Amino acid sequence: MGNKNDILGYAIENFTKFGSKRFSMDELATNLGISKKTLYKHFNSKEKLVQDSFQFYLDNVRRDINEYMLQNPNNEQPLITIIYIYKRGLISFQELNPSFLYGLSKYYPKAYQIYSKLKKDIIWDIVCPLLKKAQALQQVRKNVKVELVCSLFLARMEEIVYSKANLFNEYSLHELLDHITINNLRGILTLEHLQKSPL
Repeated sequence: MGNKNDILGYAIENFTKFGSKRFSMDELATNLGISKKTLYKHFNSKEKLVQDSFQFYLDNVRRDINEYMLQNPNNEQPLITIIYIYKRGLISFQELNPSFLYGLSKYYPKAYQIYSKLKKDIIWDIVCPLLKKAQALQQVRKNVKVELVCSLFLARMEEIVYSKANLFNEYSLHELLDHITINNLRGILTLEHLQKSPL
């Protein structure tokens, strides 16, 4: 299994499970049935492997979102797209676990920067324009400050999910999506849209 994408997929699966610091290059090579030399042919350091494997994971997340949006190009339901994006985000948080992200921020800051950039891009380049579209379609109230909504709750999902304890240990993904995202979106809808098309 010397294919680079196979290595990246297997590496991120184990880094998220065991921690990026704890799971070694030796273990990875042994488990993949390849030599350490083959591993270093693709990645000149563990830091590079952590960074590239996490980028590989995040690229898949972004591809899922892009594909969903391509399937709905003239989307008259921007709020449904936002819910899809946050559902995908929750799935990622469930897969990644807080200790993995903490380890990245502490030991692999470049990898963590990639993650921070993707979150920022999704919120400000995709979600915020979708909310503005919903406002233009009179689905969101005129007096709602869309950027503030993004800053107050849409940009803070990770903090909420991992606050004090990992909420995935107590609640289902559906319950978290409903309480973190859908209920907040309901609070900014116009009465007409809420009556016509409740989320």
